[in-house]
Amino acid sequence: MEKRILIICEAGISASLLVSKMLETLRDEGLDYEVDYAPMKRIQEKLSYTNYDVLLLTPQVARYKEEVQKIIEQEKCVSKIIFMKSEDFQYMNVEKIINEL
Repeated sequence: MEKRILIICEAGISASLLVSKMLETLRDEGLDYEVDYAPMKRIQEKLSYTNYDVLLLTPQVARYKEEVQKIIEQEKCVSKIIFMKSEDFQYMNVEKIINEL
């Protein structure tokens, strides 16, 4: 079963690298996941077009928790919300991140 994952980041630079690594690992493990990312300023736009199973928030986004929660409520989003651990994001430990999904 395919899962849709949206990685929410502050600007998108390191998240794009994380998406590439995640897609490579998911493909190697034979998992059928769709992975996308969006900076904070594009969350509402993304959620208005697509239903995601998981919203994966980078450590930098944790300070926007209330703002993200409001957007999620406005869009009637029922996604599972996961805050990435700093060390997992910093070291791009995608296996550990995937296990939390």
